[in-house]
Amino acid sequence: MTSIRPLPHIEKTKPYVPGGKLHGSEDRVVMLASNENPFGPSPRAIEAMQDVARQVHVYPDPNYGALRQAIADAKGIKDVSRVAVSAGSDEIIHLLTQAYAGPGDEVLFTEHAFSMYQVSALGHGATPVTVPETDLTAGFNAVLGGVSERTRILFLANPNNPTGTIMEVEDLARLQDALPPHVLFVIDGAYAEYVGETYEAAIRDLVDRRANTVMIRTFSKIYGLAALRLGWGYFPAEIAATFQRIRPPFNINAFAVAAGIASIGDTEFIETSRRHNAEWRAIYVDRLNAMGLPTPKSMANFVIPDFGSPERAAAANEYLKQNNVLVRAVGGYGLPSRLRISIGSAEDNETVLSLLESFTASR
Repeated sequence: MTSIRPLPHIEKTKPYVPGGKLHGSEDRVVMLASNENPFGPSPRAIEAMQDVARQVHVYPDPNYGALRQAIADAKGIKDVSRVAVSAGSDEIIHLLTQAYAGPGDEVLFTEHAFSMYQVSALGHGATPVTVPETDLTAGFNAVLGGVSERTRILFLANPNNPTGTIMEVEDLARLQDALPPHVLFVIDGAYAEYVGETYEAAIRDLVDRRANTVMIRTFSKIYGLAALRLGWGYFPAEIAATFQRIRPPFNINAFAVAAGIASIGDTEFIETSRRHNAEWRAIYVDRLNAMGLPTPKSMANFVIPDFGSPERAAAANEYLKQNNVLVRAVGGYGLPSRLRISIGSAEDNETVLSLLESFTASR
């Protein structure tokens, strides 16, 4: 027995639950639970990582200047000092919460938001506050209605995970203008590349428009670097300076640095991934709706069909697992009658759709 116990707010914190793996199968498993790029990483990234292998005894540049400059060049950012890099965008969520919210403060997000916002809030002693969505979409009035004197951070994933829905840029700007000055507005653009370059630029411009707004991004999705844990953000100058003060030294490994620089410059690979995703996303929505599984339009690299009841969703999930397909149950996000299905390769997508056609025809 011991009297050593964690702080009370740590005891309340539940760990993030990832998409997981399907164990025990002797055949190939179709992995569509974690929104990974079915093409893998850019060939340029693989080559860049191979070049680094003989230099891993040397610490990387502690300022990550080449990576930050590559990001700034690719995304039209003029002041590279406002670009921060991290061990995945999760680390930025964690560090922003550490810097700006604590006991007695509130962290605001919508009811079906990415679960790391709650994990980070509780992990730093802040109170997580959720506001309702309408048709699985964040709304201006609902979000603004959840803001109080204690609100310190508003996290808004756009497109949202796990719903795939999006708040239009005009509404983001209205919300930005309406927020009181003590609230940090964090626009999580993990899936922004799947919307398109015009949208990416618009979110960047929102950061320049008001000093209360930051944008966070990831290399885990369209760039196919999920295992390397690489993220970045674009901040107002003061917030960038604060982030750099608390960022762990050497928080990004040399393989991730090299792959990130190579990936963000491979526009052909990015465009191929975006086109494939858009094509198959539309096919999924059409065919799932035709099966009687209502599926909202998604702007990300996944879809989220409704099976009508938690029991039927669980049965469909089990049926897919029995056929070596892993998708994501989202009951933990308050959506127990839905499953989240990542857009995979053409072969894997056809496999999933054919299985669901058989499932819905019999149940």
